[in-house]
Amino acid sequence: MSKLRLKNVLFNVLAIVTVLVVGFVIFNIASGMKGYAVTSDSMADTLKKGDIVFSKKVSFEELEIGDIVTVGSDETKEYFTHRIVGIDKDKKTITTRGDNNHENDPMDTPSERIVGKMRYSVPLLGFITIAFGKISQPVGLIILAGVAIALIVINIILTSIKKKNGGGSDEQN
Repeated sequence: MSKLRLKNVLFNVLAIVTVLVVGFVIFNIASGMKGYAVTSDSMADTLKKGDIVFSKKVSFEELEIGDIVTVGSDETKEYFTHRIVGIDKDKKTITTRGDNNHENDPMDTPSERIVGKMRYSVPLLGFITIAFGKISQPVGLIILAGVAIALIVINIILTSIKKKNGGGSDEQN
């Protein structure tokens, strides 16, 4: 395989992977889920640093001991995902603890700070969001989708120009 052919294959694979990741994130946002990168080992072995957790808002009444929830604040943008170990239905608070921690979190979490219940996680995908910042926000998605589409269009244009000029042979080094 020539260097040019290998370069085209790698380029196409990268573009396809990028489009799939963007599509995956858009699907999750459209279905009401938000992704949060795991940035510590407090939930190991259940969740590892670099995983991404997809959580969806549920009513307080739907929560049960043992559920894994993402809690935080929209104002501070600080979130963490831990397991519910206690529920106070009268005060509408939950007690959480990381699976890898020996003690409960220092403060109970009021219901308004519960972002959502974890639906699933994807290993290692969180490293991408950590590297690229808040990719789950619309601006980040638009930029990422634009880059993916631009890469594909540029590749199609270059390939068609090469074919028109007779330079489409794979036998060149």
